Amino acid sequence: MKTKTLFILTTVLSATSLVLNAQKSEFTQPVVGEENNYEEKEGLVIIEAEYFYKQSNYEKRQWYRTSKLESPQLGQDVEENPLNSASNNAYIEILPDTRINHSDKLIHGENFSNDPGKAAIVHYKVKINNPGRYYIWARAFSTGSEDNSIHVGLNNEWPVHGQRMQWCEGKNKWTWESKQRTKDVHCGVPNKIYLNIEKSGIHDIQFSMREDGFVFDKFLMTNDIDYIPKEQGTAVSASLPVTTYFQTISSTVLENKTLPVDDFPIGETGFYRDADGKWLAIEPEKNKEAQTTTTFNFKSANYDILLVAVGENDGRSKFTIRINDKELGSYSPPLAKKIFEEGKNYNALWENVSLKKGDKISVKSIIGSEDGKEWARGRWSGIIFTPVGKGKEVQQTPFDPSPEETEITKLTIKPPMGRIAIVADGNSPDPDDLGGTAVSIALLRASGLENRLVHYSHSCDLAGDNRISEAAEKERHALMQAACDVTARRWGGFDGLTFLDAKWQKEKTVKDLSAAINASSKEDPLWIIEAGEPDIIGMALAASKKSKHKYVKVITHHPANDDAGDFYTWQQILDFGVEEVRIPDQNTNLKVALPEWDWAKNHPDPRVQWVWIQGKIAEVDDVVTFQKGKWDCSDAGMVLYWITGATNGGLTLGTVNDIKKILLYFIENSKDH
Repeated sequence: MKTKTLFILTTVLSATSLVLNAQKSEFTQPVVGEENNYEEKEGLVIIEAEYFYKQSNYEKRQWYRTSKLESPQLGQDVEENPLNSASNNAYIEILPDTRINHSDKLIHGENFSNDPGKAAIVHYKVKINNPGRYYIWARAFSTGSEDNSIHVGLNNEWPVHGQRMQWCEGKNKWTWESKQRTKDVHCGVPNKIYLNIEKSGIHDIQFSMREDGFVFDKFLMTNDIDYIPKEQGTAVSASLPVTTYFQTISSTVLENKTLPVDDFPIGETGFYRDADGKWLAIEPEKNKEAQTTTTFNFKSANYDILLVAVGENDGRSKFTIRINDKELGSYSPPLAKKIFEEGKNYNALWENVSLKKGDKISVKSIIGSEDGKEWARGRWSGIIFTPVGKGKEVQQTPFDPSPEETEITKLTIKPPMGRIAIVADGNSPDPDDLGGTAVSIALLRASGLENRLVHYSHSCDLAGDNRISEAAEKERHALMQAACDVTARRWGGFDGLTFLDAKWQKEKTVKDLSAAINASSKEDPLWIIEAGEPDIIGMALAASKKSKHKYVKVITHHPANDDAGDFYTWQQILDFGVEEVRIPDQNTNLKVALPEWDWAKNHPDPRVQWVWIQGKIAEVDDVVTFQKGKWDCSDAGMVLYWITGATNGGLTLGTVNDIKKILLYFIENSKDH
C-alpha cells in the first residue's frame, strides 16, 4: 500500500458549549462553519462525519450527533453502543429510526429514499488540489438489513457512481466499505463508488439518506483504487477548543439568522479585527468612534434583534444600531469585573422589529473610559435576528467561558521545526516581562522543549526611558536576571544556556543571537520571539550572514514592541528578509485579574509558586500603576503559540487555563513531584 500524507483541518468546536433548549437543535447543529474546509494532499483526505458544516432537506429525517456529552433519544435503535469504538468518540445517525427490520413499514421519502439527494443531506467542504477520480470509503455501524446504505454526491449533483453505497458484512461493529449495490449484486460491487472531480478548488461533498438509522463515523476520499483503510483509518488529530460565545448563543434557536462581525467591512470604518477576528474593536490612540454597515439579506419579516457586545473594565462604550437611516436604539454595556466579559448582561435586545431584505444595518461604537486614562475599545461580536418572542430565550443562553477544562479538550504540543530565541525587555517602565519570562521558561521546560531554546536575553531597552529612574531600572535588571536564572534552575533543563542582559552585555548578546541566526537552515530555522524593542534583533541580523535571514522568523503580537526601537524600525527588521509572524494581541487573554492566578499562588509545589511570585512582583511595581490588580504574562503567549504549532495551528489566543494545564501536567508527572 502506498504511504500517503494526510492533511487535516483542526476543527474548532466545543461539545460542552452546545447547551441548547430544544433537542432538535441540540444534536443537529453543525460544529464547524462554512468557512472551514478539509484539504486533500497527495490524493487523500479523511474527515470525521460529525464535522459537517450544514444539513439540508431535513424536514422528515435529520442527522443527529452522539458523543460523550451528547446522546439523542429520538426513535433510536439503542441496543448496540458504538460510541466507545467510534473514531474521535463521536458519530452521527439518521433519526428517527422507524424501519429497524424488514417487517417494519417502508415509507418512501420518509424512512427510505432510493433517489439520492432527496432527504437528510449532510455537507462537507473539501479542497481538492489534484483533480481526478476519487474513490469514497465510509466507516459505518450496521445492526441489520435496513440501516446499511447511503448516497454520496458532489456539488448538489448525485452521479450514478455515488448512489447506493452498501454494507453487508461487519454487523454490530464499525466497518469500512466502498461498494455499490446493483440489481444483480445486492451486497455491492467493489470500486464502483467514486466521484469524478474535474477541477481543483473547494467542493461540497454530500451524503444523503437511503435508509434511516444509518450510523456514520467518518469517510475518506482517495485517488488510489488499491487503497484499503483499516480499523479507525488514518489517525485524525482534532482538537476541541472553545466555541465562541457568539457561535453558542446563535445556535440556540434553529431559525436564527446572524450577522457576525466577519460580515461587516472594516476598511476606513475605524474598526479593526480583534481577538483573532472574534470581535471588532477600536484603537483608542487612533479613533474614538467607528461605524460599519452591511446588508440584511435574509427573509423580510419581523424579528427580535440582539446586539452581542463585550463588557470591558476600562469603561462603558456606547453602541448605536441603525436600520437604513433610522436609529433603532443605543446601548452601553455595564462595566465588567474582568478585562473582558461576554454573556447576557452585555447584550442589547430590541423586540418585534420589521426588516426587509436589502435593508442596511449599521453599527456605531463610541469608546468609553472610567478614569479618562484607560479606554474600553467598543468591542462587539455580531447581531442575531431571531423569531419574534425568542429574543429573551436566546439572550439567556447559558455559556461556560472555560470549557477547556472538560475532559474532551486536549492541548497538543507540536512545535514547528527549528529552534527558538527570546528577546525581552523588562528594564523599560512596564514590568510585565517578569511574569512573561517566568512563564515562558516554565512552558518550554514543561513541554520538553528546553533544548530548543538557543538564546534568551532580557532588558533590551538600550536607550532607556525617562519614565523609570536609574535606580529603579537597576533593580529591574536584577529582577529580570533572577526571573531567568532562578526559574531555569528550579524547573531544570537549561544548564547549557546563559541568560544575557542585553543592555549591560550588549556585545555578547548580539554575538550570541547572531550565532544562532548563522546556524539556521531550511530544516532548522530560527524563530525569534520579539518580547521587547526590536533593536537587539536588528543588530544581530546586521552582524549575521545575509544568506541565513530567509530561515529566520520573527513572532510579534503588539505594535508597542515593533515601534519602540531606538536604532531599528520594524520595517527595517523586515527589510533584512526575515519572515514576519504576527499573531493577535496577547493581552486579550493573558493580562488578567490577579485572582485568576490563585491556582499558582496556592499550589504546594514551589516551582509553581515561584512563577506566581514574578507576576505578583510586577503587580506591586511602583514605577507604573497600570498593572495594579493584574497578572500579566502576555509575551509568553507567543511561546505558547510556538509550542502548540506556530503557523501550523498554534494557539493564537492562548489562555491562563492553557498555561495552567501544561505546567501542572508536568508538575504532576515529574519525578520531583
